[in-house]
Amino acid sequence: MKKILLLSVLLFSVSQAAQYKVKVKGTDAGKAELNIIVKGNTYSTALTLYPNMLAKMFGITNMKDASRGVIQQGHFQPKKYQRKTLKGKLLFVVSFLGKQAKKTYKGKTTTVNIHTLGQDPLTQIAQIQFDLKQHTLADRYHLITEKSARTYTVNRKNVNNGTLVTLTETPSAKRVLRLWFSGNGELLRMQKEKRGKIDFDMSR
Repeated sequence: MKKILLLSVLLFSVSQAAQYKVKVKGTDAGKAELNIIVKGNTYSTALTLYPNMLAKMFGITNMKDASRGVIQQGHFQPKKYQRKTLKGKLLFVVSFLGKQAKKTYKGKTTTVNIHTLGQDPLTQIAQIQFDLKQHTLADRYHLITEKSARTYTVNRKNVNNGTLVTLTETPSAKRVLRLWFSGNGELLRMQKEKRGKIDFDMSR
């Protein structure tokens, strides 16, 4: 089984860029571009945000989240996840060190224990996309951000010739992430809910 999965990874090659409209707390906030590149046993992802004038008035600037790593037996293992403004100012960075992650956020560096399968948000999207194509969607995924480590349980539902994957934070359930994928595995929409309210929504 491992040999078959490894062969699938080596043959799996993706290079895609997609444009999205963005809403923050229900208000139009601009556009975003998502890039996912998978080649052999390596991958890289990037989400670039281009806020509109209204969003910029509230302090949101042009920025890019990016991650990169390796694929080991079907698991996307991040090495580094970071956010920068498009002018080059580093906002935060997370370095993955196996069972730990070193985070630098607002000038403060800390090291935290994480699950060995812990991933950043962009790597998580690439992982779920891959798992859907391989029919190996997990029961839960482990997420690390610039602020905390979280675990999400998974629910899958077939919708409109595609798939809706819903991830719910456990045990609190105060955060929910919804990912809509097309029949060929492209991300069509991503929606983040916090305490019952839609916090972030981007769609094709």
